Amino acid sequence: MKKAGASVSPAPGSSSSDISPLFKDESFKVNDKSREELLTEDNIMLLSDEGIRLPKMLDGLSQFTSYLFLWLLFSLVTPIIFLITSGNMFGLPWWTLFPVGYVLLHGTSFGTFIWRGVIFIPPPYKLTRIFRAGETRGADNVGIENNKVEHIVVITNGKAGPDGGKRKDVKFEKCKDIWLAKNIQITQIPTTHRNHAYELVRDMDMTGVDVVVCVGGDGTIHEVINGWCAREDKHEGTRFGFIPGGSGNNVSRTLGTINVEKAARWCTGGSAKDGGGDCMNFDCIKVVSKTSTICSINTLCFGLIGDIGVIAEELRICGPSRYENTAFVKLLAGYKQHIVITFEFEDGRIEVIDQFYLSCFLNATQYFGKGHRVCPEAMLDNGTADFIGLKSGIATRGELLAALTQAKSGAHLSNPKTQHIRGIRAAHFRFDSPGIFNIDGEAMRHDGEVFLKVFKGHCKVMADRETMCGGDVKSVK
Repeated sequence: MKKAGASVSPAPGSSSSDISPLFKDESFKVNDKSREELLTEDNIMLLSDEGIRLPKMLDGLSQFTSYLFLWLLFSLVTPIIFLITSGNMFGLPWWTLFPVGYVLLHGTSFGTFIWRGVIFIPPPYKLTRIFRAGETRGADNVGIENNKVEHIVVITNGKAGPDGGKRKDVKFEKCKDIWLAKNIQITQIPTTHRNHAYELVRDMDMTGVDVVVCVGGDGTIHEVINGWCAREDKHEGTRFGFIPGGSGNNVSRTLGTINVEKAARWCTGGSAKDGGGDCMNFDCIKVVSKTSTICSINTLCFGLIGDIGVIAEELRICGPSRYENTAFVKLLAGYKQHIVITFEFEDGRIEVIDQFYLSCFLNATQYFGKGHRVCPEAMLDNGTADFIGLKSGIATRGELLAALTQAKSGAHLSNPKTQHIRGIRAAHFRFDSPGIFNIDGEAMRHDGEVFLKVFKGHCKVMADRETMCGGDVKSVK
């Protein structure tokens, strides 16, 4: 595990002095233009008109198929032809299978994947704190008396989750009973269209509102927090509560639970003895791309995972499994993306990495995707982000497959082929050409550069300050 990446001298045109004004900029206001830069199924194929080359499923596959053909020819076809011509096809001794097995396991990296990614997967990463020990509560910082909650505005996404929102009413009713038992006033607002949650929070009158609760998945939370960051007046007393109702629920997993009732009790504030939550500081990541400023509260993905939303459209007939199928095919095809990354660390150091990546992630939370604990040491209130990189060309296909398999539980941190960098306060990503990346599960275009900066404690969230991440994350009922 690497605490700081292998640094190189800044490449021409990418020195830290060129981007230092971005690192020093303390302003943070999301603009409406950012919602237009997010890609949908309707406009994603129009990128080619803007000079952005869309990645294709078959890109790079010809070289791999040539290798596969040669491997089959020499390890399977040739021995079979020899055995047939020798007239001993059906009386073969069992030891004749050894050469084939040897080539399969030692002549390729397939054996590495089976050994490290299937048979001997390292144990799950240990439980970790998500809030710093002894950290002052966000409620104390803004003078909220006794963390009191009297009025909750609930934004519900009727289409979130693997069931398409069919159980949204059941989840809301469970929460409603808990809140009414505490004599809390409830105002429910269902969303009706894309970006509706963003518009609601951006324009809402926050007078008298103690907590804005989001019932939905990570996409809904993303819209809600971006709406708040787009406001002209950020009410200091605004707190947020997150009720897991999506398919990934990565923010809720990082907070320590995807249990609806437990998350609802956190939103009531009050005493921890009654299951009430504390008002805690929650970091936000300012992301600047093209003319847009947008907020990330979960993950930024580059490389294969950033492109996968576009590539997988060619396998739409496969349903939800098309993303896993796409990742597998592209990994075998030797996918790679050249990225020059400039990191600024919390101690003021500047380091530059020039590397080809299969994929890389920069996370504010510990999870991404469908509950993969990709950054198991990330904290929500320390003002920094964590970076994970899977370097192409250095690791074999089998090693990369094993690392992706291990990422489900965070075990990939013990994999020497995983690049792990902590303490990142700001970063600048430079690509060879315009393209796309993924922010909190949404595809977004870039013009060859993406800048980001972590804003410490930019919003307040209702949670258990003593939560250990990786624990109670098994029930979403």
